This record gives sequence, C-alpha cells and structure tokens, in this order.
Amino acid sequence: MFRGLQVFVSGIALAGFTLAGAAVASAQEPAKVVLPLEGDATVMIVLIKPDKTADFEAVIAKYKEALAKNDKAARKEQLAGLKIYKSPTAMGGNTAYIFSVDPVVKGEEYDITRVINEVSPSEVTDYFNKYKDAYAGRQIIVLNKLP
Repeated sequence: MFRGLQVFVSGIALAGFTLAGAAVASAQEPAKVVLPLEGDATVMIVLIKPDKTADFEAVIAKYKEALAKNDKAARKEQLAGLKIYKSPTAMGGNTAYIFSVDPVVKGEEYDITRVINEVSPSEVTDYFNKYKDAYAGRQIIVLNKLP
C-alpha cells in the first residue's frame, strides 16, 4: 500500500514538473502571427460602421504610432510601406478604409491590436473594443508583381 502511494505521488510530481516546463517553454516562444500578409503587396478593405468612423480613426492613429515607436526594425518597414485611404463612397452602407501595403514585410504581424499591444499594453483593451464595435467586415487582396 505504501509503495502504491509513493508511485502515485511520484507520478503526480513528474506530471507537475512536465506541465510547468511546458508552460515556461511556451511562455518563451514568440507569439504566433495572426495576421501575416502575403504576396508582394496587399490591399485590405476594412468596412466600418458609419457612426463609428471617429473611433476607428483613433485606432488607426494609435496603430501608426505603435508602428513608429516600436523597437523592432520590421515595424518601421511596415509603416513605411503602409498607406491608408478613406473612400467617399459607402460600401453596403459602411465606410470603406483601404489599406495599401507595398511592400509586404513577410512573416510580420499586421493585426492592429497586437501591434498596439507591443507598445501600449495598458491601452490595448480600449482600442480593441473601439475596433470591435466599429468593425463591419474586411477583404484582403493579395497582389504579386508581374514579370
């Protein structure tokens, strides 16, 4: 009986150490990119509810600020290749914002709130909620140069 208890306790301890090691290893791994862009260039159309354009534009200003203030050189490259336009023509009753990314920085995060979080983690929830409440849809168009 005592031997069975020793085996049980040893098993629990081993499982605990294994899980703790896995947690530490995963905490050290870089976060998976949720919005990498593909191709040589990308056009992204983001549809925003018409009464939420001011909120969305505040999110975009914070996104650009986060790209500019980030210590990663890749973020500065992303900002250099990013142009954002607002269409005067409604699409499905929503305001269309067109993101032109040329060139695409391969393997980098383009998700707005994740980039903001890198520089302003204490503010990201507010910006995420503004974006979520304003969002009406999105279309991503990958572009490749012809030879």
